[in-house]
Amino acid sequence: MRKAIVITAGASIALLLMGCTPAVSSGGTDTSSNVDAAGSCPAGLADEVAAAMEPTELVAPESGLDLSALAGKSIWYITFNQNQFSTEMSDGVEEAGAAAGVDITIFDGQNSTSKYSEGINQAIAQGADGIILMAIQPAVVSADLAAAEAAGISVLSTLNGDPTEPVEAGTFANFTADYTADGSLMAKWALNDSNCTADVLVVQSSPVHVWDLAAQGIEATVNETCPEDCAVKVLDIDPANIATDTGTQLQTALQVDPGVTHVLPVWDSAMPYIAPAVAAAGSAAKVLAHDGISASLELIASGQDQDGTVAMPPPGWIGWAAFDEVARAILGTDSPGYVIPTRLVTSENVGDGSTESVSPNYTDYQAAFSEAWAQ
Repeated sequence: MRKAIVITAGASIALLLMGCTPAVSSGGTDTSSNVDAAGSCPAGLADEVAAAMEPTELVAPESGLDLSALAGKSIWYITFNQNQFSTEMSDGVEEAGAAAGVDITIFDGQNSTSKYSEGINQAIAQGADGIILMAIQPAVVSADLAAAEAAGISVLSTLNGDPTEPVEAGTFANFTADYTADGSLMAKWALNDSNCTADVLVVQSSPVHVWDLAAQGIEATVNETCPEDCAVKVLDIDPANIATDTGTQLQTALQVDPGVTHVLPVWDSAMPYIAPAVAAAGSAAKVLAHDGISASLELIASGQDQDGTVAMPPPGWIGWAAFDEVARAILGTDSPGYVIPTRLVTSENVGDGSTESVSPNYTDYQAAFSEAWAQ
C-alpha cells in the first residue's frame, strides 16, 4: 500500500485567497479523462465527476425584504485584505447596498489581526447595524465580536469553514462553500483522470481553516477510494511565507518524486508560484485548484499552466448573497442559510472563461435579488 505523507513547512497567522495574477505560460495541457471502461476506478466515479461539471443553479432569495425598514442602516464589510477576489466581492456588497438603500463601509484588514480588531471596533463606534466578516477567523477577534454582539450588531462569518460547522460565538451564521466536499471532488477528478493510478501532491497552508478542510477532503478520498494504487502527499506551507516558500518547496517535492501526476493547490491565487515550480521541475503533472477567480479561468481557457478549478459563482454574487444574509438578520427574519455552490471547470466546459460560459445561471443575479426583495 502507498501511504500518505505529510510534508510540513510550519504554521502561523493565515493569509487567505492571496490576490495575484498569474503571468507564467508553459503551454496547453490535455485535461480530458484517461479513464476507460476497463479502468480500475470504482463504478460511478466518472459519473460523479461528469455531474460536477454541470452548471450550478442560481441561488437567490425566495422572499422579499422590507427595504423601507432597511433604509439608512449601515453594514461594514471587513476583509482580511483587498485582493482580486475580495475586491470583486466588496463591489457586490456595495451594489447590493445601493439597491437596498443601505450605507456600506469597506474596511481592508491588510492581513493584520490588529487591523481586523480596529475595523470591528470602528464599526461599533460608528453605530453599524451589521458586519460581513470576510475570511477572518472569528476566534482571532473573539473579544471584538463579543463587543459587537453586546452592541446589537449582526455579524456574518464568511468563507471561514464548512456550512455544517458550529456557528462561532459573536456571529449569527457562516456563509461559505463546502470545502471538505470540494476537496473530495478535486481528488475524484485526479483519480478519474489517472484511471486510479494518481500520485497526488496537495499544496495548502493548514492554519487557513478552509484550505485545511479541502486538503483533508482530498486526502480522505484518495485513501478511501484508491488505497493500493494511488498516493497522496501534503505540502503544508507557512502562511507567513507563502510568496517565498510555495514555489521552492513545490519544486523540491516534484524533484524528489518525479512521478507526481497531479498537483492540487487548494486556492487559485497560488498559481503564480505553482506554475513556475512545475515547469522548473520538468514535471508533467496536471494542476487543479479551487475558487474560480477570473485569472485562473483565463488560464484554463487558454490552455496555460492550469488544467482546472473548482469554481464558485462570481465573487460579486457572493457579495450580494452576504448582504442579503446580514440584511435579514438586521430585520430579525430567518436566515436563508445560503451555501456557495461550486462547479468543476476544465478545458471541457470553461468556454472562454466568462461568466456566461462558467456560471451561465449567474449572468443577471443582481436582477434576481432585486426582484425577490420587491415581493
